[in-house]
Amino acid sequence: MARADLLKRLFESYQKADDAAFRATAAEIIEEERKKHHTILANELQRILNNGVRSLNRFQAANSPFDPVPTDNDRRIPLLAIRTPDRYLDDLVLDNSIRASVSRLMTEFRSWEVLEANGLIPVRRVLFCGPSGCGKTATAEAIAAEIGLPMLYVRFDSVVSSLLGETAANLRKVFDYAERGQWVLFFDEFDAIGRSRDDATEHGEIKRVVNSFLQLLDNWCGRSLVIAATNFEQVLDPAIWRRFDDVVRFERPDRRALEVLIKKRLVPLQVQKKQVDHLVEALEGTTFADAERVCLDIRKSCALDGSKRVREQDISTAFERFRYRCSVLGKATAQDSSPSVDRE
Repeated sequence: MARADLLKRLFESYQKADDAAFRATAAEIIEEERKKHHTILANELQRILNNGVRSLNRFQAANSPFDPVPTDNDRRIPLLAIRTPDRYLDDLVLDNSIRASVSRLMTEFRSWEVLEANGLIPVRRVLFCGPSGCGKTATAEAIAAEIGLPMLYVRFDSVVSSLLGETAANLRKVFDYAERGQWVLFFDEFDAIGRSRDDATEHGEIKRVVNSFLQLLDNWCGRSLVIAATNFEQVLDPAIWRRFDDVVRFERPDRRALEVLIKKRLVPLQVQKKQVDHLVEALEGTTFADAERVCLDIRKSCALDGSKRVREQDISTAFERFRYRCSVLGKATAQDSSPSVDRE
């Protein structure tokens, strides 16, 4: 355990928001642990300090220890967004098999040195797949929060470029930046770049992009966790699947999962069991995202009226909004799928 005087200085520097003193004291603590041959702990503390999670929370912009994120050459827009997730696994409702897979990969990641000392490599690359709104992004954020790493969120609206060769160049920038720190590197809507090279509807550029991504992933030696998520796993290139150490499938929630989620999301309101049962029955077959949206509307109605108890009117209003949203999305989807007509 660190000396009492070092711990006092650490807390005092934190209280005064003195980043330089905080880091200097932390470095002394790390060196003490290393002298005691607590190598794994010392390395873990050093990585946390190098990543500057505290500085990201308290000293954004000029005081941030991170290098400026890379940008697209043509449009000069950021290719990445740095996030510090604040949701944890206990905030989510996960299937037992998913929770077991996530717990295992986090255990391996935290025990990197132990596995490395035995000639083994922890799970570093994970693919999340399944329908939209079923918890893939939320789980990736929770993993980042649980293992204490910031998230590098890859912005595909920036990465994918209309210029020949620029998408592959942007991906290279993303991996080069990620290798300089330790993160959860998250590729959302991964099918945007991982599409099958055998797809006759795709042009040659997507094939070059997939080839480039495969090479980058093969050569990846950063000490970060790479998570990719897709709603359309059926369009992914077969070679993509082999590059991931683990694959986790997310499904739409069953009645039990919906009930647990609804009770979680309606806290601290007073809600009757029959109201929960009604919500579960009405939301059966939907996604976690749909159920959360309905619960959020209920909470908003109660907050606006100063009520601590869920009323039938609150539920009715929330479902009216939900049905209206579904109808709008349904019409939009129908229009998108209708055959296009070329006009001169």
